[in-house]
Amino acid sequence: MELFSWLYDLVVIYIFPLILVLGILVFIHELGHFLAAKFFGVRVERFSIGFPPRLFGVQIGETDYCISAVPLGGYVKMSGMIDESLDTEQMEQPPQDYEFRAKKTFPKVAIITAGVIMNFLLGIGIFWGVFWFEGEVVTPTTRIEVIPGEIADSLGLHSNDRFLSVNGVEVANWEDIQRELLANLGEATVFRLVRDGQEQEITFNWGNRESKDLIRLGMGPLLPAKVGRLAPDYPAAEAGLQSGDEIVAIGDSTIDSWSAMSRVIRANPGTLTPFRVLRDGDTLSLSITPRLVSARTAEGDSVQVGQIGIRPFYEHRRLSFWEAAKRGLSEALFLGGANIKGFGRVVSGVDNARDSLAGPLAIAKMIGDIAQESFTSLLRMMAMLSVVLAFVNILPIPALDGGHLVIILIEGILKRPLPLRVKLVVQQVGMLLLLMLMVFIFYNDIARFLSN
Repeated sequence: MELFSWLYDLVVIYIFPLILVLGILVFIHELGHFLAAKFFGVRVERFSIGFPPRLFGVQIGETDYCISAVPLGGYVKMSGMIDESLDTEQMEQPPQDYEFRAKKTFPKVAIITAGVIMNFLLGIGIFWGVFWFEGEVVTPTTRIEVIPGEIADSLGLHSNDRFLSVNGVEVANWEDIQRELLANLGEATVFRLVRDGQEQEITFNWGNRESKDLIRLGMGPLLPAKVGRLAPDYPAAEAGLQSGDEIVAIGDSTIDSWSAMSRVIRANPGTLTPFRVLRDGDTLSLSITPRLVSARTAEGDSVQVGQIGIRPFYEHRRLSFWEAAKRGLSEALFLGGANIKGFGRVVSGVDNARDSLAGPLAIAKMIGDIAQESFTSLLRMMAMLSVVLAFVNILPIPALDGGHLVIILIEGILKRPLPLRVKLVVQQVGMLLLLMLMVFIFYNDIARFLSN
């Protein structure tokens, strides 16, 4: 029974959402190539979701529309082009008007980049829709909490410091701070802040630190003890606590932050405890008994702690149609820039490839976990992956769109096609490199999974 339950969770929660999301992204990508090829009069012999072998499909006109067995990508096979199939039979004949090789440089560039453009536009469109329909959720504070002994502490940052700007860019919430930290990854970062009523600046030099150290800075938002969502059938909801209430005291302890509140609640499992709450300007008294639950310490030890079933309050902002469009474009451009910078750090050896690359297993876990949170969260993940897919495909690696683009541009500059043998060798080397990269990523995923 446990095995059946495990298999059910594996398929329904992780594998199915992965195939669905990747299927949509691949379809949109290949649709870009397909539509551009049709527009410029190039014959499309096959439109495949997945890599060979072919499972099933239908022939409509000159094109075989099919589903293939390996759901890790897809391809559009165009007449007169050396692609993943390495089919050279057509290339030995004189070029025909309907063949890719017969077209001038601009149509070739447009066809090859159309998939990347479609993925990027899809990312913008999804972000746009989410921001328009759902608005924007932000953490309404620039005050920080610092963990003793971590990087932020060693820099001289203190809990309750209030950030004013990061590298000269003013910040209004925690998301602004995170964005600027990512934007300045690897560069000297200047924090302007207020401490005890006095403004001062603190500079963080990354040096040889890796990107993963960004999540190890040891600082986070110092949230007010203001209630957001309440879990039904938990002590807080049953005692009458409401969303928007601010907890100002628990027992004899004055509460000035979410973390301070959490510490007191966790330390009092099963104990009837008086709470003082600020609601609409009035102070109320409630009695709540934190539920006894099991948790794990940072060292992995099991402990019994108290829990009342509340989540922090986050500010929800409605955006107009055009404000959402601007935010969608900004988010996609930011992600694209972050990927470029991250790739540069991996290539230069600053960041470890093992820690930076995620394969199908890691992506499946991310998608499955996020899909359980909300449909909106899944859409955001899909938008992010669409932008990442666009970036990866435009890399100048043989067998990827970027590799084909380099060959097209070289031929355009030389004003003649490269020898067929050269194209074949380039394609074979590219496919070998991709295969080696996929093996490394799969191994990395499995090793990470087993270690966790």
